Amino acid sequence: MIGLDLAQLKADIALPVALALGIGGDPIARAQMAVCIAVCESNARELRQIGGPALGICQMEPATHDDCWNNFLKFRSALGGVCLGYLPARFGGQAVGNAIALEESLAYSIALASIRFYRSPIALPKAGDAYGMNAAWRLGYNTTLGKGAIDAAHTALCQMAISA
Repeated sequence: MIGLDLAQLKADIALPVALALGIGGDPIARAQMAVCIAVCESNARELRQIGGPALGICQMEPATHDDCWNNFLKFRSALGGVCLGYLPARFGGQAVGNAIALEESLAYSIALASIRFYRSPIALPKAGDAYGMNAAWRLGYNTTLGKGAIDAAHTALCQMAISA
């Protein structure tokens, strides 16, 4: 069962974040990919991984969150600044060590998931390509040790993200 209204998540959060990040590629496809990640990871409803360390609707582990900052965003001040704009104010602009922010801000979770995927070697699929997004999520966001699969069920979730 999906938690959030996916049309709202895509239009009101994922697309504005994709446009603000400006990391290239089709922003519609980036927004669809971000929502695909959210539904494949948590059905766009879980803020904490059940039985695991991952946080936010995109289920990012704290170590991955900090790696995005320590090894990528700190070297790209403009892009880091955009991401910091989604960090809740109570963290005082300090992202590293504060992965809990992924639970508190949908936009921050979407932004960091987009950065994580962007850093992967997997190309952004074309907008509307549910199977491509399923494969891209599995190979570019999830890990080889993850429980995700390139299968009909996950492709259907990605289609929900696209169609919303």
